[in-house]
Amino acid sequence: MNVTTRRASLPSGGDLKGYGWFLAAAAYVVAMAVSAAFLSWDTWAALVIAPALFTITIPIVRRGLRKDPDHRMAKLIMVAFMAKLFGACARYALTFEVYEGRADAEGYHGSGARLAAAFWNGTFAEQMRLDAPEVTGTPFINLVTAFFYAFTGPTKLGGFLIFSWLSFLGLFFFYKAAAVGFPEANLRRYALLLFFMPTMLYWPSSLGKEAWICFALGLATYGVALILRHQPLGYPLAGLGLVGTAMPRPHITVLCFGSLVLAYMFRRKAWSDSTMGPVGKVLGVVVLLGAGGFAIGQAASFFELDEVSSSSVTSVLDRATTQSGQGGSEFTPVPVTTPLDFPPAAMAVLFRPYPWEANSAQALVSSLEGTVLLVLVVASAARLMKLPSFIFRVPYLAYCVAFTTMFVIAFSSIANFGIMTRQRSQVLPLFLVLLALPARDDPIAEPAPTLEQRTRELALRTRPRPPGLR
Repeated sequence: MNVTTRRASLPSGGDLKGYGWFLAAAAYVVAMAVSAAFLSWDTWAALVIAPALFTITIPIVRRGLRKDPDHRMAKLIMVAFMAKLFGACARYALTFEVYEGRADAEGYHGSGARLAAAFWNGTFAEQMRLDAPEVTGTPFINLVTAFFYAFTGPTKLGGFLIFSWLSFLGLFFFYKAAAVGFPEANLRRYALLLFFMPTMLYWPSSLGKEAWICFALGLATYGVALILRHQPLGYPLAGLGLVGTAMPRPHITVLCFGSLVLAYMFRRKAWSDSTMGPVGKVLGVVVLLGAGGFAIGQAASFFELDEVSSSSVTSVLDRATTQSGQGGSEFTPVPVTTPLDFPPAAMAVLFRPYPWEANSAQALVSSLEGTVLLVLVVASAARLMKLPSFIFRVPYLAYCVAFTTMFVIAFSSIANFGIMTRQRSQVLPLFLVLLALPARDDPIAEPAPTLEQRTRELALRTRPRPPGLR
């Protein structure tokens, strides 16, 4: 009698992966159920918010990178997202465990919780008079916090994760802007610097202005890159981003707008690439000037200036020096008043404190990062030598150089290393583009097609063929 034996088939790699995800999800659910008995909602809510953020982020990254020539970039950026959430947890622990809540995040959390409760209680208008009497500056962040807390409930750690997620989206917009505006760049090098520098992982990863500015400035910069590539979608995106920066920090809006105007003048073949020709460029300039006037007005109101002049700007810089020159991390700044002041000011704004100037563990980490960044700049000398040749044919690069230059001038009066380190997160995403200039052996990506080129290609595809060629 023949006995036929049948071997059980081994699970495939896809099956093992599915089993792994199932076991991980089951373990996570069990951990949530157990932790719910020991943790308050203030902390436990983060276990619910984190998976929700992953669910939202994965399709955003996949769709945003569907045309990226580097197929590994999606995995790299998702790893960066996980690192960003860990950065938020580290910032949360330092804020509430080490500093015992003595930070701006405590105030944003309290105001956001009260406004969110008032929204559901029907007393939102009355509460706004207390926690958000205006819609600019700090009250604006209170309103943003209240918007999220209205859905999640008051949760400090959850708030840190949400704002860290916003700043991650801003970094993703910065990457997309470089891919659209400067496809010749070494984008993988730029992504590694942009997403994994300690400053970008830590400072814009808390409930506060830094995270929101990173998000809004990244969105505005992506819009700028599209505008410089003659793509109309850039105008509303840049407009939304500029409004987003103008609400808490209108002076950043002024820097962004000024850089855009300068880069707009560098656009080559603008009349031939635009469907509206020279009329389109004139209209674009008119729109930009109108937006610039609004931004300057908001900045003047923010700094309580009666007029915008050289003397009023000087008074603002003097006030910044006085207010920041205290707290234990002060130093003697070099405000830029002549071109000779720019090099030492740039060193202070972009790279200091030096290791011997650090007086705390946090300052030491910042000093080591600044030193590594300075070494990287020196090592990139061959790349930076190409800057003059690129800047006159890549308007987005002109935007990055202009923003970095104006940022150094505007913040050269800051006299405190702690404040300077936090503020630096606003300029690093654009400064790092200069370190991603292509080397001789870097692959050069094909430039993104303009609107006119895509319209012409579509017309050729849809043109009817002669009967004999069908």
